[in-house]
Amino acid sequence: MSLRCVLVINLSKEDFGKILLFRQFPTVEKRCEKVYGSDYVPLPAPSIFVNNLLVRLALSSDSKQYVEWRDKSNGTMQFPVIGINTEKKELWPVVAIAQNYFLLCCVPFVEDKNIDRKDLLKVFSVSVGFSVLLGIFQILATADRLSCLIDLDNYLTLSMPFGTPSDTDLSSVPYINKFHSQKFIKRQPAWKPFDYKGKQQISFKILEFVRSVQSDQSGGICHLETFGQISVKADVEGSLNDVTVSLLSTESGQPLSLDSVVIHPCVNVHGPSSIGSGSLKRLRFSPPSYEFIMLQYCSPFPKNPPIQGVFKMLGENSVELLIQLKLNDKVKNSFEYCDLIIVFFNRGPVKNMEFNVNHGSPKLSEDKHSLKWTIGSKFPRDLEAVLTAKLEFLEKPIMPNSDSFCVDKNCYAQINFKQSNSTLSGCSIDPKNVTVSEGSKPKILIERSVQSTEYRIWNNYGDLPFPVNIVNKFNQVFS
Repeated sequence: MSLRCVLVINLSKEDFGKILLFRQFPTVEKRCEKVYGSDYVPLPAPSIFVNNLLVRLALSSDSKQYVEWRDKSNGTMQFPVIGINTEKKELWPVVAIAQNYFLLCCVPFVEDKNIDRKDLLKVFSVSVGFSVLLGIFQILATADRLSCLIDLDNYLTLSMPFGTPSDTDLSSVPYINKFHSQKFIKRQPAWKPFDYKGKQQISFKILEFVRSVQSDQSGGICHLETFGQISVKADVEGSLNDVTVSLLSTESGQPLSLDSVVIHPCVNVHGPSSIGSGSLKRLRFSPPSYEFIMLQYCSPFPKNPPIQGVFKMLGENSVELLIQLKLNDKVKNSFEYCDLIIVFFNRGPVKNMEFNVNHGSPKLSEDKHSLKWTIGSKFPRDLEAVLTAKLEFLEKPIMPNSDSFCVDKNCYAQINFKQSNSTLSGCSIDPKNVTVSEGSKPKILIERSVQSTEYRIWNNYGDLPFPVNIVNKFNQVFS
């Protein structure tokens, strides 16, 4: 899984086509020549490479002209993987991505010369090259261009001196200067280019999201999805200091169950654990210098939505509105924020509003095209919040709407909320079971939070953007 070369090209008007970075790996080129023999296609000179690449991607000045070999309709499209014509044969595969005035390109080394181009997913070096280019884009978008190009060149020397990336995550590039300020006393891994010195501390952040689609039609239907991630920032001394952590469930009588688990490449699962079943007992990893996502997951819990709602809106220019929200009694009644927002699609601004509410405060937006109901940090004692309102709309100006489905009675109310020190899946970390392989135990910080995303309650009198018969059903909580 090696790369033959990496290029960064400027696409701005001032320096269009200028090569900002070109790194070729002679050892990989020798391997490629040996494997392919008479079928070997050498890399063109950098200037010729760039010109052919711009023509192939239709980015050159004459791109509006028809070029048969490029614009014919019977070819196979595999973007961002392309082939480039050279003096001898076509150079393939070439991975190229253009974004934010930059064109990034690399040429992966395919060790199997008999590979069928249709089996692109089997060419692992293409995936590695694509990951490297995405990492370079991250660096170019967040740093000064000149300094980051110097750091990037240094990083390529460190992480892939012979064309084989030891780490495709380029988040450690900002630490390159710190690395070069130290003496080369010992060999450092690419993901941790320098040893941390200072107060030791490991910070774990468990962030969960809950997505829900609800409607009171047909007895109440709901689509519920809970997913999250655990990120880690480990400031520990020692370049190869391993950290071991245990996951647990905070819900009594409910074992930790995680589905669709994706772990970071530096993480190993130890002990009687099964990723397929979602049972993760012990995780061990050698942390990089930067914050990274250790684990991503989905959870089958909770079975019922944390906030269940009913939304009814009927009328044209004069509208009656009813919203009922019920907090699940198993969910902590404490929020950083909890708001409900209704956008009045394809209507004029609100002329007049009369409302009655038992909790919180509703308020129209400045343009009178949306209503925000601020519920606050807590639900009332009975855990139910109700808003009724009568609204009158002007005919113009009509609020533009990009969603073609949201017309007439088809509309939704969206709930935005966030809770701290809580997760819906019950996923947590026991700080007593966090250990390091070297030195004294560092300070352990654990932060948990859950927040909504696309948490929508559809109007009971409108149509639904999903089939009723395939969604999960839950018990009605409103009489």
